[in-house]
Amino acid sequence: MYFESEFLTQDQLAKRLGISKVTIWRMIKDGRLPKMITIGARSKRWVSADINDWLQSLKHN
Repeated sequence: MYFESEFLTQDQLAKRLGISKVTIWRMIKDGRLPKMITIGARSKRWVSADINDWLQSLKHN
């Protein structure tokens, strides 16, 4: 089960990564970010743990 604090919005993810929202959408389009999950009819978020794992994998490559 996930808790609300475990989800990141586009704004939160952009701030965390230090990039723009436009860059976030480019990365989504290119398949360079973990998949978002749908948590409502029109609400998608990234799971914080997925982002952490992804960042760790970038460090090791």
